[in-house]
Amino acid sequence: MNLHISVLPPPMSGISQGGGPSAQAVSATENEESNLEGREWFAGNCDRRGADDLLLRISKDGAFLVRRSSAQNARQPYTLVVLYRQKVYNIPVRYIEETHGYALGKEGKKNDEVFSSLQEIISYHKNNPLLLIDSKSQAKHTTYLTQAARQ
Repeated sequence: MNLHISVLPPPMSGISQGGGPSAQAVSATENEESNLEGREWFAGNCDRRGADDLLLRISKDGAFLVRRSSAQNARQPYTLVVLYRQKVYNIPVRYIEETHGYALGKEGKKNDEVFSSLQEIISYHKNNPLLLIDSKSQAKHTTYLTQAARQ
C-alpha cells in the first residue's frame, strides 16, 4: 500500500548545476545515516517487498520501520513503512535543504511538519497520530507508531 498525495513539480532550489543534489544535501543525509545505525527501526537497504513481508508477519497496527528509499536520492532519502489494518503504507521521507529538516509525504503539501531528524519523526508519531492515505480508495486513517520492526 502506498501513500498517495498529488505532486507538484519539485522546486529548483537545492539542485546543483549538474541536476543532482547539492553537496550540502548529500552531507546532511550522510550525517543522519551515521545516527541511524543501530536503531531498532532502521532497516537500511531492505527493499519494499522485504519491508512489507516483515510488517505483515508482525501483524500489529502501528508496526513500522524506516528503510532507504528505492530512489535513494538526497531529496527523498528514506521511506517510513507502517502497517495498519493489514495494509502496508510506504510514506516518503523528504530532506528539505532550506531548513535542513525532514518531512513526511510527497512534495507539494501545504503544511509540512518539519523535523530535525528521523528519530524526531519517530518520537513525535509515537505520541501523535500519523495520517495514512490509501492510494486506491483515498480513505484516510490515523495510527500511532507502536512497535519497531526488527529484521
